[in-house]
Amino acid sequence: MTNATAYHGYEVWKGWNSTDFMAVTPSDRAYFDLEMRGIPVAGEDLLEIGFGNGRFLGWSAARGARLYGTEMSEQGKALAAARNVTVLPTDLSQSVDRHRDRFGVIAAFDVLEHLSLDEIRRMLDQISAMLRPGGHCIARFPNGQSILSGLYQSGDYTHVSTLSASIMTQLVSGSVLEIVRAESSAYPDHGLARKARGVVRTGFEAFLCRLYGFRAPLGPNVTVVLRKTAGAA
Repeated sequence: MTNATAYHGYEVWKGWNSTDFMAVTPSDRAYFDLEMRGIPVAGEDLLEIGFGNGRFLGWSAARGARLYGTEMSEQGKALAAARNVTVLPTDLSQSVDRHRDRFGVIAAFDVLEHLSLDEIRRMLDQISAMLRPGGHCIARFPNGQSILSGLYQSGDYTHVSTLSASIMTQLVSGSVLEIVRAESSAYPDHGLARKARGVVRTGFEAFLCRLYGFRAPLGPNVTVVLRKTAGAA
């Protein structure tokens, strides 16, 4: 199956459209506020790989980032360009030399699972080259170490690799990228019901880890934050 056939009708299935492009809901805002804590955005050159319907770009624009992005969707690329996003080729190797050490933030939400492990390794090398020293990369993907990840991992036939925080540690071992945070993806606690669920989820995760004697995030999605070692070439 080629990319062209695999992703036929993908925008429709995902519900992406021009009306909502880069629109940020209160729930989106609360989510990205949590995921991006401790990562400078204002005034940074920020690249989102596979920006989809642009929610993270919209959140980042409101915080004063200079926006760059990649996307397979021709509609998405046109919409982004019309909103002052610099659209780069989906093949990052074409951008490495021009944008070496440029970006303070590179984001890949729900992207890496669509690639083979060899492709992920190459992308991480390209991200390493394009991040400035001290810059951050944030990635979210279905959590292969969780019994709850099947809903996301098996819910999209374009998913190729099963990943986890532990596998990401393997992939960046010996590189200029270091993991500074690896945890279950954020769960904003708007309202009493969500707060109650959040407390139960956190407690249940801690209970299972103690019961089986291991430490690992167990949410259905995991978010990993990487930092390029300051002074790295």
